[in-house]
Amino acid sequence: MKLLRFIMTLRQLAVTGSLSAGLLAASLKGQDKPIFALQKDEVVAFVGGTDLVRMQKAGRVEAALTHRFKGAKPRFRDLAWEGDTVYLQTTVAERWRRQAFGDLKGQLKKVGATLVIAQFGKIESLDGPNRLEEFTRSYGKLIDQLSADGRRVALLAPSPFEWPESKSENLQAYSGAIEKLAGERNVPYVRDLAGKAKPPAQLVAAVREKHRLWHEYWRPANWKCLFGDDSRRVFSNASRGLPSFKEEWSIYPKLIEEAEARVFAGQGPVNREPSKLTGSKRADVAKELQAFETLEGFEVNLFADETLGIANPLSIRWDTRGNAYVACSDVYPQIEPGALPNDKVILLRDLNGDGRADKSTVYAKGLNIPTGMEVGHEMVYVGQGTELLELRDRDDDGVAEEQKVLLSGFGNGDSHQTINSFNWSPDGELWFCQGDGIQSRVETPHGVSSLYQAGVYRLRPQSLRLDGLLDDFMGPGNPWGVVFDDFGQSLVIDGAGGISYLTPASIPAKRRLRLPRIGQPGGYCGIDCMGAGNLPADMQ
Repeated sequence: MKLLRFIMTLRQLAVTGSLSAGLLAASLKGQDKPIFALQKDEVVAFVGGTDLVRMQKAGRVEAALTHRFKGAKPRFRDLAWEGDTVYLQTTVAERWRRQAFGDLKGQLKKVGATLVIAQFGKIESLDGPNRLEEFTRSYGKLIDQLSADGRRVALLAPSPFEWPESKSENLQAYSGAIEKLAGERNVPYVRDLAGKAKPPAQLVAAVREKHRLWHEYWRPANWKCLFGDDSRRVFSNASRGLPSFKEEWSIYPKLIEEAEARVFAGQGPVNREPSKLTGSKRADVAKELQAFETLEGFEVNLFADETLGIANPLSIRWDTRGNAYVACSDVYPQIEPGALPNDKVILLRDLNGDGRADKSTVYAKGLNIPTGMEVGHEMVYVGQGTELLELRDRDDDGVAEEQKVLLSGFGNGDSHQTINSFNWSPDGELWFCQGDGIQSRVETPHGVSSLYQAGVYRLRPQSLRLDGLLDDFMGPGNPWGVVFDDFGQSLVIDGAGGISYLTPASIPAKRRLRLPRIGQPGGYCGIDCMGAGNLPADMQ
């Protein structure tokens, strides 16, 4: 009876968070079941895939654990990456990361991890029961790596599928294998880290801000310009007397430390300002219009300018009512340390049909370098950094009330080459490009879709099937535009090359054969096929 009371006390202490003795193994009815708890000054590292990435971004789970174990003052470091599996972790496979942080062992040591919370099995379960034994072996080997140097490990149960067509019975089998593996290794198997806890809203906000800074440090945009083959590039801020890009990046650890102090103090985040917009005083609309060279019978007129909120436009698309959506970025090509991203999509309306916008609305704000955009299915698709977003305006007031991350895990090794040039195919598929500084691993209902370096993606929005075309320098090095002719042939344009046929019959292909090129290399950044009936007869 005394033993039972002692075990219950340990469990109660672990639940209330007043216990800081670590992971305890209590024996009850002949079974050992490790209890999840955190030690004083614990450093918790998360490893896993998309679910962990989004969990950390939301901040509620980390805030709940911080609140529950507030006496221990735990720190959390997110090493999760979209598309990560027990077979491959992008945190060590992604180009250039080893130059900054080393291998997995080195990264865990660098962050000072004392406890690793791992979550795998969800995306792997799509492989079916035939690969379950290999999965279990691989997870066991990964646990050996994670638990080296005296680190403790806890296994988090896979999250349920958000895709109804995915086979949940396979996920149940994989979850059962993970729970069995945890028992064999005598490590905790946790089904829900936060439970029904409701941490204070101010704490959640502080955790989110800390994690935002951590993410910008640990997974920054423009990896290629920090540690890769383009590390000597000078960004525009250098001409304004600010530190170099690398020096700016080195500021982050101090910012993270300050944000973490506010978390422990129970304070909200610092009120940070958005990036300040800069521009050239030499810009002159009249001179720009005079500089255009047009065919006889054609003219170019100004449609909208800064007076309607347009600044640093990256992309423009039109809906079926003739409204223009313009993606603008104050942040591009790199956010300043600590600044809040506040890029926008501006909705422009030409009310009197004179070819000039009369009204503008901020359709969406708080974005971060939206390099790709397309309109369709009563929503706006936006590609920003690692994410593909759905923006929806349900009440038709010109403002998107809903913002959803449709897919994530796209590469951000160079913000000049992140997913861009969205365009609908004749079959209603969304096609878009990425450049050679990009490495994408995206979790879908059909498995992990990978596209390394330059290539083109084909997305079927209804089924979320995402197929990569070209791969690993199989085509243009910096594609920035894909288009289809009247026969359905696809063509891609290269920012450092010419125009090339992409793939026959819109078939996803990863091949070494480059199709013929049209024209000469040049600094191209857009392409279209003109087939309008109102064009002059000599152009038909």
